[in-house]
Amino acid sequence: MFVETIALPRSEWERWHERLRYATDPPEALVAMIVWDSGDGQVTGVNLWDTPKAIADFYLERVAPLVEAEGEPTSKPQRHGEPLAFYLRR
Repeated sequence: MFVETIALPRSEWERWHERLRYATDPPEALVAMIVWDSGDGQVTGVNLWDTPKAIADFYLERVAPLVEAEGEPTSKPQRHGEPLAFYLRR
Protein backbone atom coordinates (compact mmCIF):
# COMPACT_ATOMS: atom_id res chain seq x y z
CA MET A 1 0.00 0.00 0.00
CA PHE A 2 1.06 3.58 -0.63
CA VAL A 3 -0.56 6.73 0.82
CA GLU A 4 -0.95 10.21 -0.65
CA THR A 5 -2.94 13.24 0.50
CA ILE A 6 -4.14 16.38 -1.22
CA ALA A 7 -5.86 19.61 -0.20
CA LEU A 8 -7.57 21.87 -2.75
CA PRO A 9 -10.36 24.41 -3.00
CA ARG A 10 -13.60 22.45 -3.30
CA SER A 11 -14.49 23.73 -6.77
CA GLU A 12 -11.06 22.79 -8.10
CA TRP A 13 -11.22 19.36 -6.48
CA GLU A 14 -14.65 18.74 -8.04
CA ARG A 15 -13.34 19.67 -11.49
CA TRP A 16 -10.28 17.38 -11.22
CA HIS A 17 -12.27 14.57 -9.58
CA GLU A 18 -14.74 14.54 -12.46
CA ARG A 19 -12.13 14.74 -15.23
CA LEU A 20 -9.92 12.06 -13.68
CA ARG A 21 -12.98 9.75 -13.42
CA TYR A 22 -12.26 8.55 -9.87
CA ALA A 23 -15.93 7.66 -9.29
CA THR A 24 -17.05 6.69 -12.80
CA ASP A 25 -13.97 4.67 -13.82
CA PRO A 26 -11.78 4.20 -10.73
CA PRO A 27 -8.22 3.09 -11.39
CA GLU A 28 -7.79 -0.59 -10.58
CA ALA A 29 -4.80 0.17 -8.33
CA LEU A 30 -6.73 2.68 -6.20
CA VAL A 31 -7.56 0.80 -3.00
CA ALA A 32 -9.45 3.60 -1.24
CA MET A 33 -10.18 7.31 -1.51
CA ILE A 34 -11.59 9.41 1.32
CA VAL A 35 -12.32 13.12 0.85
CA TRP A 36 -13.83 15.54 3.37
CA ASP A 37 -14.75 19.19 3.70
CA SER A 38 -11.95 20.74 5.73
CA GLY A 39 -13.61 24.17 6.04
CA ASP A 40 -13.19 27.54 4.36
CA GLY A 41 -14.09 26.11 0.95
CA GLN A 42 -11.28 23.53 1.07
CA VAL A 43 -11.36 19.75 0.82
CA THR A 44 -8.73 17.28 1.93
CA GLY A 45 -8.36 13.78 0.58
CA VAL A 46 -6.43 10.60 1.26
CA ASN A 47 -5.76 8.12 -1.52
CA LEU A 48 -4.51 4.62 -0.82
CA TRP A 49 -2.81 2.94 -3.80
CA ASP A 50 -1.45 -0.55 -4.36
CA THR A 51 2.09 0.67 -5.15
CA PRO A 52 4.06 3.83 -5.99
CA LYS A 53 4.25 2.57 -9.60
CA ALA A 54 0.43 2.57 -9.70
CA ILE A 55 0.45 6.30 -8.94
CA ALA A 56 3.02 6.91 -11.67
CA ASP A 57 0.95 4.93 -14.18
CA PHE A 58 -2.20 6.84 -13.21
CA TYR A 59 -0.36 10.14 -13.64
CA LEU A 60 0.91 9.22 -17.11
CA GLU A 61 -2.43 7.83 -18.28
CA ARG A 62 -4.92 10.34 -16.86
CA VAL A 63 -3.29 13.30 -15.15
CA ALA A 64 -0.53 14.32 -17.59
CA PRO A 65 -2.88 14.87 -20.56
CA LEU A 66 -5.09 17.14 -18.43
CA VAL A 67 -2.10 19.07 -17.08
CA GLU A 68 -0.88 19.57 -20.64
CA ALA A 69 -4.28 20.83 -21.77
CA GLU A 70 -5.30 22.88 -18.72
CA GLY A 71 -2.22 23.51 -16.60
CA GLU A 72 -1.18 22.39 -13.14
CA PRO A 73 -3.63 22.29 -10.22
CA THR A 74 -2.99 24.78 -7.41
CA SER A 75 -1.85 21.96 -5.13
CA LYS A 76 -0.14 18.66 -5.88
CA PRO A 77 -0.61 15.44 -3.92
CA GLN A 78 1.83 14.81 -1.11
CA ARG A 79 3.23 11.29 -1.20
CA HIS A 80 3.72 9.77 2.25
CA GLY A 81 4.90 6.24 1.48
CA GLU A 82 3.85 2.94 2.93
CA PRO A 83 1.61 3.01 6.02
CA LEU A 84 3.01 1.73 9.29
CA ALA A 85 -0.40 0.38 10.22
CA PHE A 86 -3.56 -0.20 8.25
CA TYR A 87 -7.00 -1.45 9.21
CA LEU A 88 -10.10 -1.63 7.05
CA ARG A 89 -13.26 -3.12 8.43
CA ARG A 90 -15.01 -5.36 5.95
